[in-house]
Amino acid sequence: GVWPLFHLREPQRQGDLRLWNELLRLVASGRLLPTVGQPQRPQACPETACNATLELPYLCGSCGTLLREPPGLSHFARFGIEPKMDIDLVRLEEIYMGLARKMHPDRMVTQKRAVQTRALVLTSALNDSYRALVDERQRAEHLLKLAGGPTADAHKAAPQAFLLEMMDLHEEVEQAKDAGDVGRLEGMGAGVVESYAGCMARVRGLLSSSSPNLVEVREQLNVAKYWNTLRAEIDAARKAS
Repeated sequence: GVWPLFHLREPQRQGDLRLWNELLRLVASGRLLPTVGQPQRPQACPETACNATLELPYLCGSCGTLLREPPGLSHFARFGIEPKMDIDLVRLEEIYMGLARKMHPDRMVTQKRAVQTRALVLTSALNDSYRALVDERQRAEHLLKLAGGPTADAHKAAPQAFLLEMMDLHEEVEQAKDAGDVGRLEGMGAGVVESYAGCMARVRGLLSSSSPNLVEVREQLNVAKYWNTLRAEIDAARKAS
């Protein structure tokens, strides 16, 4: 049959549009996942000859069947590990290498085109997740996102005293570069590495709390990014001297 047409008054139509846009925003942010009409993720391998329990939502570890990954899969869930700052990087690499071998596109050359495409997509996502978790700052950024914290674009603040310190340090780098003072640049580089480590230690402490101050985490990550930028500037100046 034909669906009936409903004519809404303009205020009602605008209100419905606002509600719809808010729903889309929540879905996109991962805070609300669509469930209507969405099939449940299988708990067992769909291959009848296998039917093994799935340890990961996109790969059967028993027969190697590749599945469509669920939406909003976190970097941690991709490896089947607990979402936290202090992770075992050696164990992470072992899991990564094992998954990369199982899903490598070269192993799928005899499979259907759809399976080959899925292997490419899943392998690319695996690589992205591994890079994010190995890097301490990116790992913290991901945890902050999972907790619903502010993004760097939404909250760019950093302590005013720190920003003034950054201005002085950038000027000092330029002076050392112009003078060709490699020793001074090396000393500054060591200081920046130490300051960055201290900043990330504060981030780890905040995120380990049962109720972390997400805004404070955001600001500390902003500070860490400044230290990273300054370190790259010092490295470039050393190479140019």
